[in-house]
Amino acid sequence: MEGALGQVFELIRKGGIVMYPLIILSVLSWVYIIERVINLRVGSFLPSNLNEVKLLLQKMDVDGAYKVLSLNRDIFSRALKTTLEEYLKGNRRKPELTAIAERELSAVVPAVEKNLMLLSAIASIAPLLGLFGTITGLIKVFSAYASVQTEEALRLLASGIGEALTAAATGLIVAIPALFAYWIFRNLGSDIIEKVEKEAREILDLLE
Repeated sequence: MEGALGQVFELIRKGGIVMYPLIILSVLSWVYIIERVINLRVGSFLPSNLNEVKLLLQKMDVDGAYKVLSLNRDIFSRALKTTLEEYLKGNRRKPELTAIAERELSAVVPAVEKNLMLLSAIASIAPLLGLFGTITGLIKVFSAYASVQTEEALRLLASGIGEALTAAATGLIVAIPALFAYWIFRNLGSDIIEKVEKEAREILDLLE
């Protein structure tokens, strides 16, 4: 364990100062990825008793459907509960009910896209930091030849090239998982939004 930690610290030392922000970005990206894996699921946005709600609405038991939705805490249930509440008050005009549902369901998009822009930013910033580390490493290489004797120049040459390659590789190691996760979660989020909209339309159609 100590040997592995020693290798990590040696890698950080070789990569130069840019390794510290890269490590921070790596930790943040995995925190965001784990959060999305846990929360970005269809079950987080559509209630498990949705079929029961549909059956009640098919029987025009709107009050029963409202009570079932009241047991849930997800955005979809809250939106439909508000819509059914308006229906029970006597507002049977579908355009108005649709507008209410759309307004309430607008909260789904921010919930689905939570932390995705941060993952995208990390995927963009990490390679640039790696490039910056590459440039600083190369600067050390050229400075070595300009300011010291041959033997010392060779030592600084190896150090500078090592810093350049380590920083560039670390930048890519941080960016690639973040970018991959961003596209996976974006596509999954789009599917969830489509399913939410489809289910909402079906339920509104049952109110006719």
